[in-house]
Amino acid sequence: MSFTELTQKRFSCRAYEDRPVPADVLDAVIEAGRIAPSAHNNHPTRVIVCDTPELRAKTARAAHYFDRGGSVFGAPVVLIACAKTSDAWVRRGDDMNSSLIDTSIVIDQMMMQATELGLGTCWVCMFDPEIARTEFDLPEGVDPISMLTLGYPAESIADPEAREERCIPRERFLDPRS
Repeated sequence: MSFTELTQKRFSCRAYEDRPVPADVLDAVIEAGRIAPSAHNNHPTRVIVCDTPELRAKTARAAHYFDRGGSVFGAPVVLIACAKTSDAWVRRGDDMNSSLIDTSIVIDQMMMQATELGLGTCWVCMFDPEIARTEFDLPEGVDPISMLTLGYPAESIADPEAREERCIPRERFLDPRS
């Protein structure tokens, strides 16, 4: 599958089949995140794999709006990407910490790898980070940034016309003043 085909195939899946993700498939997704680039090669991202009912329930408590059967959207796997901010590169001049960007790159690479392997995904940022921090006993300086649900989709992508309607027009995308 070409990269163009991959980007057109990926969608935000919010319903999953009730079947597990094989260990080798999950490992391939995790490896895609592990090797993702990061600013100054510092790799400040840490990932929590939630693939048991107990761990998925913790994610559902943090993302309670999306709780479906004790998991986020009912996914058999939820990955939580955390930023260890002290490990991140910091830009001189304005002290921009790269951990949010680096963590986003990790999620993106795992999401695209999952899509190539036939999994559905949804990148979830609408959750309570304090609940996640408590549920997973995260230390100070390790911030839960986003979740990625994984599983075999029980729904399909919108047709190309409907999908195009939700995208930003090209002219606006290429104009930062718009």
